[in-house]
Amino acid sequence: MAEKKTFDAQHIEFQGGGSITSGGITEKKDVTSAIKINGADGRHFVDLTKDGTRKGWTTVNAPGAVQINAAADLKSGGSNPKTRQNGIFINAENGDIVIRAGRGKLRLEGVDVEIVATGSGKEGFFAVLAKNSIKMDANNITLNAKQALKLLTTGLLTLNGKMGMSMLAPLCNGASAATQSRQKKPGSIGRS
Repeated sequence: MAEKKTFDAQHIEFQGGGSITSGGITEKKDVTSAIKINGADGRHFVDLTKDGTRKGWTTVNAPGAVQINAAADLKSGGSNPKTRQNGIFINAENGDIVIRAGRGKLRLEGVDVEIVATGSGKEGFFAVLAKNSIKMDANNITLNAKQALKLLTTGLLTLNGKMGMSMLAPLCNGASAATQSRQKKPGSIGRS
């Protein structure tokens, strides 16, 4: 790609060290900024690019924290979906949304938290992967699988109902083999 050139860029600097540039070109000379707002620290900027490899991008970079506070004047809609309002709305028409905390925790907190996977067919998956452990703590937990539910571990499985446990099924098979025996091994139930 040929190097970009500009003949009408405008640059305004302020006494506090910040600046505003219109029509500026990046150091690699491959992207032109429609507007770029710079802080005193060169790593602190908002860049609205108009062409090149980042055409239509908005880039926000801050050496410190970024805070967004909104919706102080909105009425709380409570649990009624007809009266609830979006305080902050993030929408990607195409592509993924990535939220990453490389050296910190990611926390979602609200009166209610809803996670919905809307895909169909080969999409619509909700995956949770933890390298250590997953803990769910609530008064009531319901797992509702319309086709199948598996609990699988290569280690020890514990089901502990302090007040009782119910297992209801039209057909239930079970096997245990604490020592080697000539009895049927797990997995061969119902086979002759």
